[in-house]
Amino acid sequence: MITYEDIREIHLELTTLCNAKCPQCPRNFNGFTFNDGYPETYMTLDQAKHIFNPTFLKQLTQFTINGNYGDMVMNPDSVDIVEYLRETNSDVEIIISTNGGARNKEFWQRLAKANTKVYFDLDGIDEVHSLYRQNTRYQTVIKNALTYIGAGGHAIWKCIKFKHNVHQIEEMRQLSVDFGFKTFELIEHGRDTGPVFNDNKELTHILGDYNGTTDFETMFVDERSESRTVDNTAWRFDPTVDDIQLGCDTLQNNRIYIAANGDVAPCCYTGFFPNTYGKKTYMEPLNAQLTELMSEYNALEHDIETCIKWFNGFTDLWKKKSYKDGRLLVCDENCGSTNCSQKQ
Repeated sequence: MITYEDIREIHLELTTLCNAKCPQCPRNFNGFTFNDGYPETYMTLDQAKHIFNPTFLKQLTQFTINGNYGDMVMNPDSVDIVEYLRETNSDVEIIISTNGGARNKEFWQRLAKANTKVYFDLDGIDEVHSLYRQNTRYQTVIKNALTYIGAGGHAIWKCIKFKHNVHQIEEMRQLSVDFGFKTFELIEHGRDTGPVFNDNKELTHILGDYNGTTDFETMFVDERSESRTVDNTAWRFDPTVDDIQLGCDTLQNNRIYIAANGDVAPCCYTGFFPNTYGKKTYMEPLNAQLTELMSEYNALEHDIETCIKWFNGFTDLWKKKSYKDGRLLVCDENCGSTNCSQKQ
């Protein structure tokens, strides 16, 4: 699938900790605080230096710092790690995605001076922003973004399109110009519909055109009531009849994913801590297929060359005509297509 010498890009999770509480993030259950099996941790500077030794670092062309669970603002070593990457490889592109809702002026100035590109997640103006980006404040994010921009940073305003913010999109687009953002990017996220609960299990608001149950206990139990198998979880394809085409990011961009605890996977979709996350949910059969393959996959315990061996048989599994026979459901569901416009 990929060799050590092939690797050019790293998708890096610096922490599983987060200051926000986005209601459809895997860190919680529709806003209710709930850990479904991920470790709460962050990568230290010493660990980053161990994983990314100078020789390996110098062959890389890009780092994308955006984890499955956390936000880099919650890692106390994050800016030190970024500066280490930059000092060791002056040419590597460093792209960061963040809610931008924490840290001080010095932090954002240092990020700018490290020649980074930062996506600030801003999903509305004033209170509208916090309907999804819970626990973050619009004014705080703007203040931090302006500090970064003022220090010479390359900032992008990234906005998820929701039913509740469509009336502000053009105003946000103009503000991005006025404030000095390089671009404004509007994305269709796929996490735009559903109920939102607080930690007392009370409904606070609804995202999008959701018309299902709003009873917390019913939702929580129903998600875990069915015995999960690859057969009753596969919802898009039948590999026995569909000609499934895969657009694999790992192969197309020579990229691997490294989690905050050092676990190595081919991509973020396969990096949801398969050994522990999502038991009795739709993630269980997807992850179960992966755990059968995983061996010597942690970069704090083994070198990168060893860590990538466990997924180098994926291309053979894509040829299988049955999920029970080993075809990977996680690959089909996230990167599969039955036409020429493959999902990236």
